[in-house]
Amino acid sequence: MGENAPKTIENEDVVRLERVQSTDAESVPIEKHHESIVDPMMIDADRAREARGFDVYELPRGYWYSTSFLGSFFAVCFAALAGISGFACVSPLLSIINEELGPSSSISWYSTAWVLCQGIGNLVSGRLSDIFGRRWIFIGGSVFGVVGSILALTAKSVGQLVGVAVILGLGAGPQLSYFWVVAELVPMRYRYLANTAVYTLSFPGVGLGPKLAYSFQYQTSAHWRGSFWFCLTLNVISVAFWYIFYHPPTLKMLHKRQALKELLISFDWIGLAIYSASAWTFLMGIGWGGGAYPWKSAHVIASILAGAAGFAVLLLWCGYHPIKGMTPFIPLHLLRNGPLMLVTICTGVGASIYYGTQVIWPTAVTALYSEGRSTSDVGTLFAVVVICYTGGLIIGNLAATFIGNKVAICFGMCTASPLIAASGVNLLSLHETLGLLIPGAFFIGFMEGIALTNCSFPLDTQEEIGTAGGLCGTLRLLISNTAISIYSTTLTNRLSSTIPANVIPAATRAGLDESAIPSLISGLQGLTPLNSTYIHGLTPDITTVATAAYKLANAQALKTVFLVTLAFSGPGMIACWFVKTDDKKKFNFVAQHIHESKQTRALEADNDA
Repeated sequence: MGENAPKTIENEDVVRLERVQSTDAESVPIEKHHESIVDPMMIDADRAREARGFDVYELPRGYWYSTSFLGSFFAVCFAALAGISGFACVSPLLSIINEELGPSSSISWYSTAWVLCQGIGNLVSGRLSDIFGRRWIFIGGSVFGVVGSILALTAKSVGQLVGVAVILGLGAGPQLSYFWVVAELVPMRYRYLANTAVYTLSFPGVGLGPKLAYSFQYQTSAHWRGSFWFCLTLNVISVAFWYIFYHPPTLKMLHKRQALKELLISFDWIGLAIYSASAWTFLMGIGWGGGAYPWKSAHVIASILAGAAGFAVLLLWCGYHPIKGMTPFIPLHLLRNGPLMLVTICTGVGASIYYGTQVIWPTAVTALYSEGRSTSDVGTLFAVVVICYTGGLIIGNLAATFIGNKVAICFGMCTASPLIAASGVNLLSLHETLGLLIPGAFFIGFMEGIALTNCSFPLDTQEEIGTAGGLCGTLRLLISNTAISIYSTTLTNRLSSTIPANVIPAATRAGLDESAIPSLISGLQGLTPLNSTYIHGLTPDITTVATAAYKLANAQALKTVFLVTLAFSGPGMIACWFVKTDDKKKFNFVAQHIHESKQTRALEADNDA
């Protein structure tokens, strides 16, 4: 029997479900909450009782303090921290790593490969775990993290490190599904609070990633490999916690009437292949644009068009496939779910601004603020945006618990967007820039953390929370990667005009011969030495004047990029007002119950319909 086959639901149960959904939850007495059916999975006869979710009042209070629940919660936290650290604690050091293992132009593929594989793994792990069960998929994600970290510690070339990024990225797919994995473990009213705890415990990787990276490099004997020792430790701990404590409903509990063989046959493996190929091709084209190849090159255009065509084919396949009884890889009703798509847009806008700022800000720090500062101070400046963003993730989810999701999302989005754009007004003043950028980064994290958690709410059934969360994560990645490419291209194009416009007149007025200008610009960019040996006629006075002009050129170019963020935050400020308020009738529902290992066989044998 395929997943699309109708469920066996008694008529009286359907009437009961409709009656409960039309009743204000607050009017239902507490002692009767356990009788409420607020989600279709609660009366899904194909699921064992253990896999249908529970009202919070059906679970003993001791459950929330049990080793099974707490161990599973910390498994999510350690996995999230490990997944994030594989990128956040390594990316700032790629140029240093390249000097030791290279040099090689392929070093940029570390970030590209990690992002590509993480994005693909996000939806794949969510969809597969909805159907086949979560336990081994999430154990497998952290095992990938262990293997990747070990290989990184022994890597002797840039090519090997890029291969490590593929492994770590695939592992990060399930690891960075934390926002919906932890959400289904608690009553829906406490999902924001649960993610607050996850963000707090994962702060060392998210908020202090760049700072940790530089600390490993300059304050330990392991240098950059210290980041991978850190990742290895976290991954080993998360594997242990997943294996020992995390026992969600098994395949047999999820499908009492279907064997594994039937599920494997009915699953849409063709759709999975089309999705993976399309996502890889599209994101690779976006990553190439303006960097490895010009935007107008055949490599970029062909990759983007092929990826977009692949997504179109995927939608047609999932909607009109000729195979009877097949479970589509992407249920199209999720794409038609307006509230889910609106909150997904908000997450994409948040990510596009945050990751875009992560591209812009390091450039600003290096070009404008690094002179005369210690390595430690520069590392701190690099980390400012991430620290404030992470603080926003924590406080935002906490606020949503008390004031509601829609108010909090609108407040965060409409506060952050103008602050981020205004941060570029006077980049030559560090204090003025930080005065705008710090609250802007905080409130974009404030908004996005709530939006990510919120994507687990507007679903027809919580049976699809993994697919919905994975889809949200993938669309968020597509939006943010597109934004990053636009920001990077804008910066490159602007610098190509602002540097000559500012440096050439300043240098020539100071007395430098025009024939030495190309060497001067190359020196200012750090590509060649900036001294009179390489630049004929260069004097200390000319160097001072040219350096000031170069800073001004960078400030002008970066200002444009900060303003371009409005192209993404503008639609976000409109979309946020249409986000759906959370359904209070479902606040007491717990979608996933963790049992003890010794209970598994008995629960699988449960024949309660």
